[in-house]
Amino acid sequence: MFNKYIPYIIFSSFLILLIIIIVSILYFYYDSQKIPDIKATHQPINKVCITLDEYNKLKNNDNNVNVISPSKNHTVDRDYRVINDQLYPPLNRSDNRTHTDMVENINRRNMYIRTNDINDTYRLVGYLTNNSDDKDTGNNNWKLFARQKDRHISDFYMKPTDNNNDIKVSITDDIVVGDRLRDIYNIPNKITFNSPMLNKTPYDVIEVPKADLSRSADYI
Repeated sequence: MFNKYIPYIIFSSFLILLIIIIVSILYFYYDSQKIPDIKATHQPINKVCITLDEYNKLKNNDNNVNVISPSKNHTVDRDYRVINDQLYPPLNRSDNRTHTDMVENINRRNMYIRTNDINDTYRLVGYLTNNSDDKDTGNNNWKLFARQKDRHISDFYMKPTDNNNDIKVSITDDIVVGDRLRDIYNIPNKITFNSPMLNKTPYDVIEVPKADLSRSADYI
C-alpha cells in the first residue's frame, strides 16, 4: 500500500528542491545588485538618476560654456579697444543697451546666419607713405590694416606709424579717388585720397611680404 505513495513523495521532494534552487538563485542575484551602504563603505556612488529633460538641459549648458555673455562692461572694453588696440577697426556703435543685446544675439546664433563670411581678422598688410612737404594728420606715414570680409570684398583702415597717435582712418569708397580699394590680394602701388585728414597727392603703398609656407612652417 505504501508503494502507491512513492511517486507522490518523489514528485513533492523534487518540487521542494526546485523551489529551494529558485529561491537561492533569486537571493544571490538581488544580493549582488544591492547598493552598498554609504555610511559603512564611505565610498561615493557614481550613479545618478535624472530625467531625459534634465540631461538634455545639462548637455545644452555644457555646449554653451564658451558662449560669450555680453554685458555693459563688455561694451566698454570694446570701446577701449577701438582706441588702444591697433588691430581693432575704427568703428562706432549704437547705445550700450542696443549694442550689448545685438552682440548677445549674434554670439548665441539667434540671428545673422553666416553665409559667405570667412571669419577673417584684421592684420597688418602694408605701409602708406607720402612724399609731400605738407604733413598730414599721421605725419605722412601710415600702417595699413585689412581683413578679407568674404570671397569678394575686403575691409581696410590705416593708423599712423607713430604709436602715440591714436587716430584711425577707415578707407571707404567715398575717400578714395580712382580705383576703389576692395581686394586684400590686389592692393595698388599708389592710392589717392580725398579727405581733410590726408594729403591730396598719391600715397605709395609698400606691402608686407607674405611668408613662404612651402619652405618653413615657422610662420604658419
